Amino acid sequence: MPKGVSLSPDGKTVYVTNFGQHNGRNVTVLDAATLEPKDTIDLQGNVVESVLSPDGRILFVSNFLRNTVQYLDLEKKKVTREVATGAHPKVLALTRDGKTLFAANWSGNTVSQIDVATAAVVRTLPVGAQPRGMVGTRTGKLYVANFNGASIDVFSGADLATRERVPACAIPRHLALSPDEKLLYVSCYHDSMLHALDTETHKVVRQVHVGSSPKSVDVSPDGRFVFTADYGKETNSVSVVDTTDWTARVFVVPGMDRGSGLVVAPDGVHAYVTGWYDNHVYLVGFEGTGGHPKEARAKIDRWIERRHHE
Repeated sequence: MPKGVSLSPDGKTVYVTNFGQHNGRNVTVLDAATLEPKDTIDLQGNVVESVLSPDGRILFVSNFLRNTVQYLDLEKKKVTREVATGAHPKVLALTRDGKTLFAANWSGNTVSQIDVATAAVVRTLPVGAQPRGMVGTRTGKLYVANFNGASIDVFSGADLATRERVPACAIPRHLALSPDEKLLYVSCYHDSMLHALDTETHKVVRQVHVGSSPKSVDVSPDGRFVFTADYGKETNSVSVVDTTDWTARVFVVPGMDRGSGLVVAPDGVHAYVTGWYDNHVYLVGFEGTGGHPKEARAKIDRWIERRHHE
């Protein structure tokens, strides 16, 4: 059950959080170019999502069973700090300066605001039912998607004291911002759609059909393409929305069983996606952008055959 995937700042290393692994083999480290294994890290509990410090030295992970956020020193391969949060933290969001970390507490209906330097919770923000996706702006605004609340909470102002609740689609799961922060992208899990909200008016300005039950969403660095990992068994796909004309293409990923985590590579035309039930990570990209698709397909076919045999 590989849940989340993070990419190192230099784009050379992929970190995968394995939700289905308890008390060991929780984090898989892969070479970003080849997807060859580089390391496996063992942690107590089970981890959900991760985010990297700006210098790439610390991997912050949410630990579902321990109700904590852990600081994983990647050189030492050990937890150096652990912060108690609300019940069952999932998505993490780190400010660009790396000083503040937010944890969405799935079963607590809260968000924990953590001072990274002191490893202390400085504020607990009340949100809607089952908070999931989160993203922060350069100006200090925080967006939180309420998965079972059909809404997005928007925190702003000094100490994030101002909250506005914005109506959203049924089951908004994940959030991402355009590079200019004028649009907020929402993966609408129930409707199999991607919504784009104007960040000034908080109104939906674009609605695009994507693959079945989109989970994670990410944006290319230039803002042109928005990628979704599609969890629904109807497609088992990665969808790509072109924001120049707001068309979407749905790409079935051979062998993938329920797309879950996703992160776009720095080049904007490749993405890493995890298969929740097949225990693999896939590197997908536009045709003609490199790689060996025939070799990759042959490798996938071999492990699919072994899986069916077993």
